[in-house]
Amino acid sequence: MKPRFAIFIFGLLLASALLCSMGSYRQAQQLIVSDMSQALEQTLETKSDPWITPDTIRDYRSHLQIAALRSRSFVAYDMPFGGLRSDAIRHRAGGSETTFRSYASCSPLMVLSVSDQRFPALLWMLTLLWGALAAYRLHRQKALMPELPHVGTLSYDAQNDQFLDAQRHPIHLTPMQTQLLRLFFDADGQRLSKQTICDALWPKKPDASETLYTLIRRLKPIVEQNSDLHIVSDRGKAYELTTRESAE
Repeated sequence: MKPRFAIFIFGLLLASALLCSMGSYRQAQQLIVSDMSQALEQTLETKSDPWITPDTIRDYRSHLQIAALRSRSFVAYDMPFGGLRSDAIRHRAGGSETTFRSYASCSPLMVLSVSDQRFPALLWMLTLLWGALAAYRLHRQKALMPELPHVGTLSYDAQNDQFLDAQRHPIHLTPMQTQLLRLFFDADGQRLSKQTICDALWPKKPDASETLYTLIRRLKPIVEQNSDLHIVSDRGKAYELTTRESAE
């Protein structure tokens, strides 16, 4: 199992579970508002005065279909309120018109208790199971990987003739860059003189100094971006592949 594939599937399941859970939560909020609106409308149909009395609140709560709302919802005149609220309903009584609303002080936990979270819960379980399975498989794959020669976090796969980063991903190198890194891996202390490199890579070229300089200059950023290593120059006479901490 490739790590990128495992992470992609995990992220997809996580996003699906989160979106589905949020969708059910919003549906529950709409259901609460709808229940408050119908309860208020039924209450006002039999109300003959413009005042809010204990009987008004008692009648209103008796019409609520969501039992959890009965202790959290109340009737009031239309006013600003940050919580859930019903539709504004106009009521004529005693020659005057009054606008009523019902309001509810609902915690997120209470809204969740009203929402249908069965399918989101299934998605959350699948997300956790996939995460656990992927972590186990990736751990097993890493444990079964053959031990490769390495310097710092840079390793060399001789079978495929390629260098790998800390996650065992191939590093894209030119054939000449690969040869130079192999020379560093084989050298004592990963240190090479300028002449040793030139003789190995360009044996028929009288003076390969400029070519070597260009090769080192282009290889340095690749090594630094894909490992914890750094190519250090010793006055242009020798080069050493070492960790950046050692170089500092």
